[in-house]
This record gives sequence, structure tokens and C-alpha cells, in this order.
Amino acid sequence: MDLNFLSTMLKDVLEQHHSASNLRYCNVGFSSKSLRDLDDITQTLRALLPRYALWQQPKMQSTPELIVSRKYFEEKILETQEEGVIIHQPEQWLNQWSLLEKQAFWSAIAMWHSSKKVVLVFADSDEFQIINNTYFKETPLDGLAIKLWRPARAD
Repeated sequence: MDLNFLSTMLKDVLEQHHSASNLRYCNVGFSSKSLRDLDDITQTLRALLPRYALWQQPKMQSTPELIVSRKYFEEKILETQEEGVIIHQPEQWLNQWSLLEKQAFWSAIAMWHSSKKVVLVFADSDEFQIINNTYFKETPLDGLAIKLWRPARAD
């Protein structure tokens, strides 16, 4: 993957759909079927959003432990001292939750406004299609094997 092109594309997407001050529903996600692409996306986001916390692995620095409740996980996101949170492969934490809890999490993230900004980087899978249940809508990014996910209410 051309990292310069990725950086330019993500910068434009973030400015338009995440960082603009007039946005009510600004939490976004990026997905790919390639784990290497997910790593590239996360590292690029880290450079573009230096004042965001990076949650890359459970129980690392200020990240929650692996087995946590949805309510606790959401509270930890909101308690983060940084401007926002980049969550790399949130499915690590969500793996232990029921389908309804997973759906409630994605619904909450889609509906949050006037709170902590969140950027999710996750594996594109059939399971996510079941979990998503129209909380987020996808937009393919031209020239990349990556999808942008925006809250359904964003438009």
C-alpha cells in the first residue's frame, strides 16, 4: 500500500467526516480484510491525530483489560484524557460480549455526539455485517482496499 496516498486520503476523510466542528455525528471507522492494512491505517491515524489515545492491545498503558463489560468499556472511552481515541481492532474487547451487547456498543458509538471522538479500525468481516445492523454505513475509499464507516445519521 502506498502510505503517502493512504495518509492523504485519510487526512481528507478525517477533515470532512470527523474533525469538522459542525459535525454532530463524527465517530468513524475504517475496515479492511487485510490485517497489514489495518496496521498501516492505525499508524497513519496515529500520525494524523497525535492528541488521540491509541488503544491497540488490552491492558497496555491506559487501555481496558481484555474481559470487560460494554458499559465499563464505554466509560473508559469517555474518561480518556486525550482529545479522542483510536481503537485498533475493537473486536479484541468485544469478542466476549453477546450479539446484543456488540450491537449496543456500535449503536452507542454511532449516536454519540458532543462527547469523546472515536476512530475505530477493524477487520472487515461477515460478523460485522450482522452486528452493524445499519448503525454505520459504508463508503469504499477510491484506490484503497479500505472502507470508511460513518454513522447512519451523519447525513
